[in-house]
Amino acid sequence: MDLQDLLEDLSQRLGRGLFVDSTDGRMLGYSKQDAHADPARVASVMSRRVAPEIREWQNRYGISKATKVVRLPPNAELGIRARFCVPIRRDGRCLGYLWTSADGKALDETALGALQGAAAELARVLAGRGDEREDLIRWLLDPDRTGGGARDRLAALEPSLLSSEVLICVGVPISRRRRQVPALSAAELERLGTALPRVLPCFVAPTHVTALLLSGPSGPSGPTALDEALRKSARRPFAIGIGEPVPFDVRAVREAYGQARAAAGVAALDPALPRVLPWSGAGPYRMLLPVAPGPDPVLVPLEHDEELVRTLETYLDAGCDVRRTAASLHLHRTTVYYRLDRIATTLGADLRDGLVRSHLHLALKARRLSGQL
Repeated sequence: MDLQDLLEDLSQRLGRGLFVDSTDGRMLGYSKQDAHADPARVASVMSRRVAPEIREWQNRYGISKATKVVRLPPNAELGIRARFCVPIRRDGRCLGYLWTSADGKALDETALGALQGAAAELARVLAGRGDEREDLIRWLLDPDRTGGGARDRLAALEPSLLSSEVLICVGVPISRRRRQVPALSAAELERLGTALPRVLPCFVAPTHVTALLLSGPSGPSGPTALDEALRKSARRPFAIGIGEPVPFDVRAVREAYGQARAAAGVAALDPALPRVLPWSGAGPYRMLLPVAPGPDPVLVPLEHDEELVRTLETYLDAGCDVRRTAASLHLHRTTVYYRLDRIATTLGADLRDGLVRSHLHLALKARRLSGQL
């Protein structure tokens, strides 16, 4: 019996509407009829996610650590009526939550036993889903395999993937001397491979951990979720790379995977970079590691202002010396300062940052090579 069949069967026996959420807020299933559904739950069904503020409020009642039914009071501000939560646990880990309204009939011993039994059965179903999801993510990202089948099966497990952008996040261990990215030990492979897929849609490879997560305000905080899971399960620091948010398309997801692996690798090697690094923040490494097709987009905001482009290149060629830049362009230094301020504002970049300067200089020279200057 699958998750939906279990919910419908139990809902009919109890005469109650039921819902199942994952620990990261994904709507996993719900019974078709529920006369007591509150506005918050209706919104969750429509978006296939539990809003972050509702998750935060629910977690105040200790549901992630509970082993028995927890009653949550109403919250008019969030549109929540009183409800019961049954944690779905397996091998000491919480895989999700079974919910039913506390309005109407009270939970008698029979109903309580049925809910606890259903939670145990749901735990077996969700644990199996986790194993399947791990294999499908591997398949989706494997360049030697056609990924369409994996994409379709993942979408069947998590329909919200089709209506959202996704994030690929990759974690790699950081060595003490940062001279190379070390492989995971056999003990780490076993520990992470057991723990992480139970709390995140991810897989663990000998060199890295990869998570596929929803992007945007309705999704979990992808890199933070992976970072927290690694902190709990690993015994050394990890760098995390984040690909650009992309539609749930095989080609786009694989490109984002390459970006995330590259960003994780350079973050693990270069202490000048943040430990959690989006590909968009990889600076000059975006030029040195061209994992994304096409030219680097860093100069796009300036593409219609050749005056600013020329000023920026001259400034960088002059070793960021304003006096020499002004002399080369036959301008007053005040004008150069004004233009540099406009460039920084337009690009959203700090021109005092050495990595930013290196990135922009490389991009300008690549632009020359392409014949755009």
